[in-house]
Amino acid sequence: MAQSLHFSASTSVKNLFGRGLVTDQVAAVFELVKNSYDADARKVEIVFSDLNTDKATLTIRDTGTGMDLDDIEQRWMVIGTDSKKNTLYSPIFHRPLNGDKGIGRFSVDRLGAFLHMEAQKMGSSDRYIADFDWSLFDGESKNISDIAIPYAQVKADKKAHGVSLTISKLRDVWDEQKLRELYRNLRQFKSPFAQDDNFKIFITAPEYGYNKREVVVEKLEGVSSLWMIAEISANDPEKIRITVNKDGLEYESIQTNPFSFGSVKAQVFMFNQGDKVRFANRYGLRVREYGNIRLYRDSFRIYPYGEAKNDWLDLDRRQTQGLMRFLGSRDLIGYVQIGKESNPNLIPLTNRQGLEENTAFEELRNFVMQVCIKTLESYYFTKVKKGTNETIQKSKVQIGGAVAGLTELAKVLKDANPDAAKQIKDYTSVIQKEQKNQLQFVQDQQEIVKVYSRIAQKETFLHKMIHQSMIHVKDAEVAMNAFIRNAEDMEPAEAAKLRAIHGYIKDALSLLRTVRDDVVKKRTKSPQDLERLTQRYLQDNNAYFSENSVTVSAVCVGNMQCVVDPGDIKAILNNLATNAVKSLVKVSDRPRELRFELYRTDRFVIIKCIDNGIGIPEVDRERIFDPFQSTTDGFGLGLTIIDEIAKEYNGALELIDTAVGACFSVKMRC
Repeated sequence: MAQSLHFSASTSVKNLFGRGLVTDQVAAVFELVKNSYDADARKVEIVFSDLNTDKATLTIRDTGTGMDLDDIEQRWMVIGTDSKKNTLYSPIFHRPLNGDKGIGRFSVDRLGAFLHMEAQKMGSSDRYIADFDWSLFDGESKNISDIAIPYAQVKADKKAHGVSLTISKLRDVWDEQKLRELYRNLRQFKSPFAQDDNFKIFITAPEYGYNKREVVVEKLEGVSSLWMIAEISANDPEKIRITVNKDGLEYESIQTNPFSFGSVKAQVFMFNQGDKVRFANRYGLRVREYGNIRLYRDSFRIYPYGEAKNDWLDLDRRQTQGLMRFLGSRDLIGYVQIGKESNPNLIPLTNRQGLEENTAFEELRNFVMQVCIKTLESYYFTKVKKGTNETIQKSKVQIGGAVAGLTELAKVLKDANPDAAKQIKDYTSVIQKEQKNQLQFVQDQQEIVKVYSRIAQKETFLHKMIHQSMIHVKDAEVAMNAFIRNAEDMEPAEAAKLRAIHGYIKDALSLLRTVRDDVVKKRTKSPQDLERLTQRYLQDNNAYFSENSVTVSAVCVGNMQCVVDPGDIKAILNNLATNAVKSLVKVSDRPRELRFELYRTDRFVIIKCIDNGIGIPEVDRERIFDPFQSTTDGFGLGLTIIDEIAKEYNGALELIDTAVGACFSVKMRC
């Protein structure tokens, strides 16, 4: 007859699952906070008392659904219980459940030698009190079920519910630095994507000035000048929706989803040097000390991904291969949110310190790198236009290679077909000659551009000419006035001629003053209403728009009061509108529409000019901002002028992709 064998557990299993797995004191606190979240608590309080003494305690209490005696015996005290395994969401707030290993409760052993637990289930007036002395499980090995835990049952207010864990004889020192670390890490603990956030975390530590200090998630949108969001939605899993925000302007795109894992959402912030300074001033630490790309599962963080020294994406190793092409962990802060239900193959390790590195995890890494990091790099690095000299040099090398190849081919054919070899050699000579002419032409054009750029940027030469001309003309006016006053017995005809000449001199002086004031005057910035300036410009130029059958409008959102030179705004509006109208007059199959949009972001005032004209061909987009490059039969200086004005205000001019027509955006700090 067959007999049976049964497993039993030694008391040492407590250390295996407690201090053996939960090795970090901060991670241990997180495990207990997770349990409160799973219990539908609205808040959890972390209270330190009598720190720096031998009576120091740590209490973690919540307002969750609590436990009765059956829950304590059959769930809380059963190692590796699967009570949450087949339950995906909490009963009240429908929160995704985090705990599913049944070992998080041993975090209390990691934190201290004694535990005083009070638990009361929602709707019950029975409160259960139990005291755990973890040292009873140490020493001589015995069966864990032989250890008796005393408890008591008392009556309490029926409105009260939740669990309170008071841990004493703490195993770690909680000094001011460690408290700051805990608070900082708890701020990073809750996912910034969490919706309907009715779960609050508070820390109290009177010795270090913490009095129910709420843990809040940082909002980095106001610090970083370049960030992006990428999302694969459960409702549309075939697509990846990407939004890039650069200096307050948004760019949206959709990609086909090549990945096989479930829904995911990521937000990654890039920090240039100025952003890093702002971050340090606001949060009191550097970006590299904060960490990099964090991973979250159902609202809560998965450690150790994204810690300051955890480069799980190998960003820094990759950056060493191209310092001016790749971003490193010190440049980025991000959040990646996955869900347990939609990503069952992304499996947490037993010790809660990471995920199993399987195929699904490798796909997730590729998603973050290919979709998020490379998108930011494309906006920060590759959208910086290559210099003309670099393009010329590349062309020179390619043509030189082709010439060398043709020369070798002529040598091969010389004996077999001397006529063909001679013809190839003649073609080679023509190519070399034309290349030389082209290089000389480009060099001449570059010199012209340099001259005009110096004049346009510094205005020194033009200002000097006008200034000197005004001096001479004014001298002539003064001399003429003196001559007329002193002239006696002048014939009327002669006097009339002198008055006419005097009039010409006055007209010339007036013209020079106008040129000086409108073209080369120093900028005089003063408080201005951009909406009023825009409306005035449209009214003054209404005839121009009507003549070209263009319907023009302006939309202003928010307060448009700025300190600017009104002449700068007029120049921006005029050049944008002129280019737009030149494009619109080539359209005959739809109404011609031009719209200005003005609004303010945290750091910029934005002026957008949007038209439904013929647009700008893809091949021309890289060169339209260069001086003397035009797609509208103009001089090609309009956009250059706007760009220079925008730079005066620490801003920029950008071309935004549109389905129809063109959209230019001017950003200015003012």
